[in-house]
Order: sequence, then C-alpha cells, then structure tokens
Amino acid sequence: MSNTLKENWEKFVNVKETPKNVRPLILEAWERCAKLKVDFLSGKGTRVSDKVLKDSLYKRKELIEVAGPIMKDVFEIVKNTSYSVVLTDEKGIIIDLIINKDLEKNHQQLNFVLGSIWDEKNVGNNAIGTCLALDKPVQIIGAEHYCEYHHRWTCSAAPIHNSKGELIGCFDLSGKAEDVQTHTYGIAVSSANSIEKQFTILESYKLLDTTFDSILDGLMIMNSDLKIYKFNNQVPNILKMEDDEIYNINITEVFKDFDIVNKIFNNKQKIKYSDITLMINDKKVECSLNISPIILSDDVIGAVLVLREAKQFRKEISKLAGFRANYTFNNIITKNDKMKDLINTTQKIAKTNCSVLIEAESGTGKELFAQAIHNESRRKDGPFVAVNCSAIPKELFESEIFGYESGSFTGALKGGRPGKFELANGGTIFLDEIGEVPLEMQAKLLRVLDNNRVVRVGGTYERDLDVRVVSATNRNLIDEISKGFFRQDLYYRLNVINVRIPPLRKRKDDIIELAKFFLNNLNEENESSNKYFSNNFEIELLKHPLTGNVRELKNIIQSAYYLADKDLIDSYHYGSNVESNETFYKESQNKYELSSITLKDIEKESIVQAIATNNGNIKKAAEELNISKATIYRKIKSYSIDVNSISKLA
Repeated sequence: MSNTLKENWEKFVNVKETPKNVRPLILEAWERCAKLKVDFLSGKGTRVSDKVLKDSLYKRKELIEVAGPIMKDVFEIVKNTSYSVVLTDEKGIIIDLIINKDLEKNHQQLNFVLGSIWDEKNVGNNAIGTCLALDKPVQIIGAEHYCEYHHRWTCSAAPIHNSKGELIGCFDLSGKAEDVQTHTYGIAVSSANSIEKQFTILESYKLLDTTFDSILDGLMIMNSDLKIYKFNNQVPNILKMEDDEIYNINITEVFKDFDIVNKIFNNKQKIKYSDITLMINDKKVECSLNISPIILSDDVIGAVLVLREAKQFRKEISKLAGFRANYTFNNIITKNDKMKDLINTTQKIAKTNCSVLIEAESGTGKELFAQAIHNESRRKDGPFVAVNCSAIPKELFESEIFGYESGSFTGALKGGRPGKFELANGGTIFLDEIGEVPLEMQAKLLRVLDNNRVVRVGGTYERDLDVRVVSATNRNLIDEISKGFFRQDLYYRLNVINVRIPPLRKRKDDIIELAKFFLNNLNEENESSNKYFSNNFEIELLKHPLTGNVRELKNIIQSAYYLADKDLIDSYHYGSNVESNETFYKESQNKYELSSITLKDIEKESIVQAIATNNGNIKKAAEELNISKATIYRKIKSYSIDVNSISKLA
C-alpha cells in the first residue's frame, strides 16, 4: 500500500496525472498545493518574525494556558512512542510544543519548532495545515504529504474553536510514519475537544471576572469557614488594604455585633446596612453593607459581601436629593459697576478654600452667589448642600446637621443617617440664615469648622470632613453678638471672607435690566405672548422702594404680566396691583388696631400674608410658614380664610 501511494504521488507531482487510489481529502489537498506552487521536493517550516510570534503568543495566551496541562497529559500517554505534541494558532504558527527526545534532530531539520508556520502554502499538505484549511480533524500518513521531506512522518490534528465557534488553533500529534497508530487520531480529536471545553470555561470565568471587577461596589466572597477567598478590584481601594491583608480579615471580629453565623448560615437571612462604620484591622471603613448567603442544595456554602464607599453613595444621595448648584457668575445679571467689582472679587475668592460669609437683605440673591462660588471652585464636581437654618426645628437641628447613629433616639433609622455636613463631603455646604442657629448648637458647629471632623448624635468617634463652608445672613451679626445671641468666635470663623451684596435700591441701573430679564422668561414660557413695558411702567418701577429686592421685583413683574390684557404693560397694571395690596394690608392693620390681638389673630394674619406674598400658592405659603400642606389647609378652613379673594389681590 505504501509503494502504491508513493507511485501515485510521483505520478501526480511529476506528470500531473490524477491517481484513482488516493483519498479524496488528500487528492484535493495536493491540488491546492499545486495551485499554490508549493515545492514538493522541499517542506521545511518557515519561521515567522519575532514580532509576529510575539503577537500570536499574546493573542492566544489563554489558549496556551488551557492547552498546556492537556498537552502534558497526552505526552505522558505517547512518550514511549515516537510522537511529539504540538499546538498552533489559527494560522498554523506553532505556539507551543513538547518534543519527543527521539525526534529532536528531525524537528530541527524540518524547522518544526516554535514560531514556524505549518500551513499548506508554506509546507504543503500536512495534518496541521489541512486541518486548518478544512476546519476538521485530519490524519495524514507518509506519502500522503505533498512534500517529500514529510514522507517519513505521520500526523493527526484536530481544530480548536472558541465558544462562538471561531477557529482559534489546532492540536497535533506528529511522529514517525512507521509508528502510525489509528488511536492517535482519536487522541488528537478528544484532546482538541477537551481544550475547547476548558477554553469555554475559561471564557466564562473571564466574563465573570470582568463583570466582577467592572462593578463600582466592592464585592467579597467568603466561604463557610468565614474566610475571604475572592474579591474584586474595588475592595482594596475601599478598604485601603493590600490583597494579603484582605485575605486575612478576621470576619468574626469585624462582624462580632452582627451575629453573622446565626443570621447568614443558620437562618439564611440577609444583612443590610445603608450607612455603617466597620473596624477592620484598626481602620475605620465608612460604607453601606449588604451580606447575602450563597445557597446550594439548601445549604449555605458562603456569602457575598457588597460594600459601597460612603463617599460614593453619599454623592448619589446628594444628586437624588437635588444637592447641586445650578447657577454660575454668568447667571448674575447686572449693569452696576460696584456689583461687577463684587462679582470679580468673589470669583477670585471662589478659587480658594476659605469660609465665606454673605451678608445681604432678603431677596438679593445670596444663594445664587453661594452656588456661583461653588461652581467656580475646585469642588464644582462635588455636592452643593444648601441648609436653611431657620427652617430646622431647634430639637432636630443637631441630628439634621451632624447626623446620628443607629439607636441614638426613638425613631432613629437602622444604621444611622449622615448629616448635612457628611452629605456635603468633597463639596460645599451653604448655611443660609446662619443667624438662626440655636445658641447651644453654635459651639458644636464651631468645633466642626475648626477640626474638620464631625461626631454624629449618639456617636463615639469623629469622622473626617472635606467641606467648604459658605454661610449667609440678613441679620447684623455684630448686633446679635452684642445681645448674646451669636458667638463671637463662630462669627470670625465664618467671616474669613466677607461678601456684602448691595440692595436693589442702591443699584437702580439694575432694576430695568432685571425686569426685562424676568419679562423675557415669561414670554418664553407663554409662547403666544410677546409683552413689553411702557415707558411709564419703567418710570413707576424705578420709583418703587423694592424693600424685597430682586425677589419682590420678580413678583411685581409676574403680577403685572398676567394682569395685562394686552401686550403693552403700562403703569396702570402695576399701580392697580400695588394699590390693591396696600389697601388690603391697611385694612387688615386697622382692623387689628381696633381690637385686642390674640395669638389666633396673629396666626390667621400670618397665613393671609403668606398666601398673598406667594400669589395664592398654598404650597409655597406653607413652606414659608414652615408648616405642612395639610396643616395650612386645616387652618384656612378653621379661620374661614377666603383664598380666592386673596389670590385676586395678590
């Protein structure tokens, strides 16, 4: 049979005669080689460049990693025969091999070594090249090879695919032709299949690991012995620990107050804390924590611990709560030279980290300046937390501002809650109406500002802060100090940089500019309208005292806009509105001058004025009075207040 095969080969390569007794697979391979003009008297492998080999080794490093152990196992089976075990990439480049000692010289002579390419174009048909060309297992014996140099060889190869079915390489067994065994073909096929399965598993692990590491939360997996055996790359950053330290964490000690064994492993419960401080190797770790059991066949075999750094989830809380600054210095509308100088100075101040005290009358835009300072600072990407100190009940002030620990008082949330200072960490806290801070709280506030640390209500340790403080007041704090209502040391701590915003009456050139700005906004909101001011309206506007500053001006423009029947807004609309309000308030004032005023009378009048000031908006009136919407409606009914008549006058 061997002689016949040799004769058929000679006829094909010498006289181009198509033999009849050659396997179709082999004959087709010879025809491909002839078309490729392969030298049938040669057949030595061609070494690729170092770069090409390096690229191939890198691209197929996972394949080499998976195939390595299987190649060693196969070699143990065939080492007593004259076979070498070979792995190639999808191009036929040898990327790994185990050479039988008896074949070392043959390998060198044929250049059948690492980095040589064994496709049909370079060395004629062979198990590797033909297997890759057909993408199916192949065994080639002796003279079935197109190149004469290979006639003393036999080889069996099978393709290797990834999970997508893509060809990524080839497993080959090559040896002397006289040692040919039919079972080597089966070994090659089963080995390639094993590599494919292992490679698919590796792909799955890689996918899971990538997913594991791409999660922003820290993930740790512990076994039933309470040992950490896997964690993602976020954990070292959150815990500020090296890998070895993490593996050696004493779970029992860290979670000694959690009864973790009973809850997780015995009762299969989950543990969840939205805000907690863990002590790990004498390090304080502020985070949220979820611990979930891993259940297999109704047994808990371990648990997954999910950690989120406090800084991260507090930043998210700040976003959800609307703790952000929307205004910049570009949003401050002015033509006034003094105001422009103030803006320029404040822009420079914003770039520092100094505390800023904004002093101005109500309605001048103190929060607008505070937000602009934040957005001009290096903290602009951090939270901006605005706190109206006058709106927080005295008894809740400490817990609202400084936070509280779990169980510190009745109704305290499990795990505690961060205060406004902690939520502002990395950003700016704006303490509006700072003069309203209860005197007994001022000492604690001063301590926080001096130390840049905060202790929650019911807490036992200080938490580090990185917060810039901007405060504002419409009071004369020097007078408050002299009366004993405000601490002098706190005043100087807040008043490192002072920003005094002039009232609108002292910058008359801004009144019309702002009025037109509000008018344009109203025209944009009401697309069918294009209203404008008359000269008389502007003259009357400039005469108005505007004790409520920009806020009052905005209300006047809104009122005049909606009362105007035509596009022209003249002094009549403005005048009648003011007259109506003045008459209303004078009548109310006279009424109470003629009778003794009770607390109920004062409460009723406060509600009436709040509704009028807010143009009939009950919700805003309730917010201004610091009462709930339900309460104000109950009071309206109780005092028989005619909201419609007030709204018409507003």
